[in-house]
Amino acid sequence: MMREYITIREPAETEIVIKKSRFIGRLLRAETPEEGIAALEAVKKRHWDATHNCSAMIIGENREFMRCSDDGEPQGTAGVPMLEALKMSGLTNVLAVVTRYFGGTLLGAGGLVRAYSASVAETLKTAEKIRRAPYAVYAMEVPFKLWGKIESQVLGAGCLPKGMEYLSCVAAEFYVGMEKEERFCDLIRELSSGTVVPRKTGEEYVESPTE
Repeated sequence: MMREYITIREPAETEIVIKKSRFIGRLLRAETPEEGIAALEAVKKRHWDATHNCSAMIIGENREFMRCSDDGEPQGTAGVPMLEALKMSGLTNVLAVVTRYFGGTLLGAGGLVRAYSASVAETLKTAEKIRRAPYAVYAMEVPFKLWGKIESQVLGAGCLPKGMEYLSCVAAEFYVGMEKEERFCDLIRELSSGTVVPRKTGEEYVESPTE
């Protein structure tokens, strides 16, 4: 069952320097674990000369897939704090990668935990968040004489246009909120006196700003 969730619109990147070590934080969108792994490998290839490329990812509408890696840092000092930062954000379908270029000064376990957490936290601040909500898709053919009235009423009811084509009539598609499906169908029947019959053709995610 499709569920609403929040993720990032596009990649985000920040950099912080702690005792001459560079920590480059990245957030990347990934719809599947395979996409997340591929994105991580791409970062590692780009930063092949880095000391570490530590990572954490949360994937799935229910955040069911979680994975993290210290990539050579002391166990529990990088991947886990990065994953905790992602958990607290409420996001899913997101990969966090922190690339470290060692600056010559050891930070200690506590310093590493703070550094990797801070890198993800800073990147989360800059990332644009979006809401992905499931909508039903309905198609219908509307006579031109009814189109103006139907379009106005449907949009006023909070449905979203998906596409339209002007043929011998108006072939239109709308995104309809799951909780509005019955009312949508009733509205079309009322406005057309039963001559227009909307057909559900599927379900899709629609993205919108979180604020």
